[in-house]
Amino acid sequence: MKKCCIFVNGNMKTSEFYKATASSHELLISADGASNRLFELGIVPDYIVGDLDSIKSEVEEYYKTQKTVFIKFPAKKDKTDTELAIDLAKDMGYSNITMLGFLGERLDHMLGNIFMLYYAQQLGLKLELVDENNKAWLITKGKTNILNEKGRTISFITLGDNAYGITLKGFAYPLDNYNLELGSTRCISNIVSEDEAEIELEIGKLIAILTNPEL
Repeated sequence: MKKCCIFVNGNMKTSEFYKATASSHELLISADGASNRLFELGIVPDYIVGDLDSIKSEVEEYYKTQKTVFIKFPAKKDKTDTELAIDLAKDMGYSNITMLGFLGERLDHMLGNIFMLYYAQQLGLKLELVDENNKAWLITKGKTNILNEKGRTISFITLGDNAYGITLKGFAYPLDNYNLELGSTRCISNIVSEDEAEIELEIGKLIAILTNPEL
């Protein structure tokens, strides 16, 4: 399955991590201002999308010499640059997307990026939010297996409404047919205790967040 990597204008600290992640994807899309950080990291995106109000002029000129394709939108638009990047990935036939740089200084942008998990799911796409310490994805009805993550911290947060019929196997704190209310912290900071863990959900949506154990 072809994989697309979308870079957004948040924190990207460890160059080795982001270079390695980029190299494992067939398509690289940068959302406007993220291009400045990619320039510093030495990563060349295939596409830069957005209203281009944040990209530095020298960065823009450099990427033009690298044959990066620019897709410019009006400043007054109904979607964020991140959402436009997801739309582009879908239009190009990519259904497996990794988003990098999703955490940053602005809370509204961070929340918007997290809610892109739902937006992507509605489009029939699989989206993961990834950085050096975290991986987040959306869980819907059915069973989901987590492989080879033993020892990592994991949290489950309801999205949009209550989540019903949660069963957790292979975790330090198992659950059996539990109903998680919106706003509850009951499923924060569990631990994956087996090489193969299983989550079953009857009704609702959960954001799953894996975190490195030392944090």
